Amino acid sequence: MLEISNDFNLKSYGRFPEELSDPKNFKDRMVEVSRLFQGMGESYLEHLGDDSKISGSEKKNLIEHLENILLVLVMLRKIDFSPADEETYIRKDRGLFELRLRFTDGSVWELTGSIRPEYKMKQRVFKEWFNTSFSTDIKTFYAIYGSAGLDKQITAEEKIQITKQIDRIIIEIVEMIVYIERFMLFQ
Repeated sequence: MLEISNDFNLKSYGRFPEELSDPKNFKDRMVEVSRLFQGMGESYLEHLGDDSKISGSEKKNLIEHLENILLVLVMLRKIDFSPADEETYIRKDRGLFELRLRFTDGSVWELTGSIRPEYKMKQRVFKEWFNTSFSTDIKTFYAIYGSAGLDKQITAEEKIQITKQIDRIIIEIVEMIVYIERFMLFQ
């Protein structure tokens, strides 16, 4: 659960689920991202229905889907592509939006960050964001991974590229959660 203070300081933490955190379960984590992404799209279309309106419970459902995807991406980053990182910073717009991802003992992680008042959060239509930005980022992630895995050996440079794409998706997800929580209007 992402906590958002009134001055847009962000905090989330948790423990990786045991069934997915075994390093041998890489394929399960990759499939889970795809499954959650697809499930979120289906849920959104189902909730939107004929009235094209989003209720409070539907917003909550979207946020839960985004948080679940975020968790699996954090796991992939730490377990599979950048295990040596104990702490990393992800920045957007020259640091006006910044996240710090920290890993402690075992499968415990913490995400903190802030969005400065000067940061211009895009006013978005969720459907457009999901169909363009988010789906493109997810497809790019799988394309980079697929290309790197063609020779059955992922190099250190390829892991860096995959990790950069994961970081891009992580900050996009956090921004969308903040947007849904604080700015998305009930229609």
